[in-house]
Amino acid sequence: MQPTLPAYLPAGSPLADRVGWVDYAKGICILLVVMFHTVNHYEEAVGATGWMRWIVDFSKPFRMPDFFLISGLFLSRTINANIVTYLDKKVVHFAYFYLLWLGLTLLLTDNDVLRTDPVAFAKLYVWNIIQPTGVLWFVHMLAVFYVVTRLVARLPKWLVLAAAAGLQIAHQGLWIDTPSFVANRFMDYFVFFFLGYAIADVVFAVADRAKARPWLAVAVLAGWAFGNGWLTRQGLHHVPVYGLLMGLAGAIAIIEIAALLSKWKSARFLRYCGQNSIVIYLTFFFPMTVLERLLASNQVIPDVGWACFAILVISAVLPLLFHLAIKRTPLIALYVRPDWAKFTGRKPKAVPATA
Repeated sequence: MQPTLPAYLPAGSPLADRVGWVDYAKGICILLVVMFHTVNHYEEAVGATGWMRWIVDFSKPFRMPDFFLISGLFLSRTINANIVTYLDKKVVHFAYFYLLWLGLTLLLTDNDVLRTDPVAFAKLYVWNIIQPTGVLWFVHMLAVFYVVTRLVARLPKWLVLAAAAGLQIAHQGLWIDTPSFVANRFMDYFVFFFLGYAIADVVFAVADRAKARPWLAVAVLAGWAFGNGWLTRQGLHHVPVYGLLMGLAGAIAIIEIAALLSKWKSARFLRYCGQNSIVIYLTFFFPMTVLERLLASNQVIPDVGWACFAILVISAVLPLLFHLAIKRTPLIALYVRPDWAKFTGRKPKAVPATA
């Protein structure tokens, strides 16, 4: 039985047989994101570190670069679409989820402000649209990247990549810095998003080679893991040029790992996480926050590392279970954009849109 293709890749596409590893890669990325927030928040709450810290540190150079690179892979399919359709799918789409879940997140973290000063709460909401510093910033930046890529689509790709790489290097070296969170994150990550769009064929070829020569891929990955670990311990991922190259190398490594995992049935849960990465991303903060407060206050799990692991697993699984529970109810609007929030007015699909 052939697997069901995600909405962004219709049957008959020449990439149809390759899409599996993309979902595995997104699954790895979203779990690394949840792990990052879980470990940082819980370790700060208890004033101690655990064994999961080394994974968070190891993944620093490539955790977000890989997520953005993968997000740009299929942009060539829609980059030349009608401007209204493009804005609907690539800007309004993400704006809807950001604005909705920003409100829900602030209700959890700042409900005391809402009770005592609703005007201040409204100002906080607007401020987080201008300066999206919370956990949802990735969704916000995707909309920005899609707009900018459309604007520069007619320019030579090498020129855009050179400019984006220059901005990334300049910002990492603090030669260019701004008070704007959006501008700074643009400089940090646009180069990786545009790379996904510009060299998609190369990325798919890398994945194909990894699947065709698994032992060679394992050997290359072992060398990369050693090098990435050593360079990260030296702090070189914060150094201009090094940070850019380590981000790219790590993104390619995750793609090769995902390609290898796509051949194992035992790793299908990882693919399911990737197919529903937007569900996990939008929701994990809620169970994570509750669990962190609960475990930090009573130390039910004394080992910090295992406490973080428990929070990670539950924070990733509960959103998936919640999504399944509400799939056929009006609450699915939390994950599937309804008609009224679309320019085109088409009925929403039965699966969550992917980031």
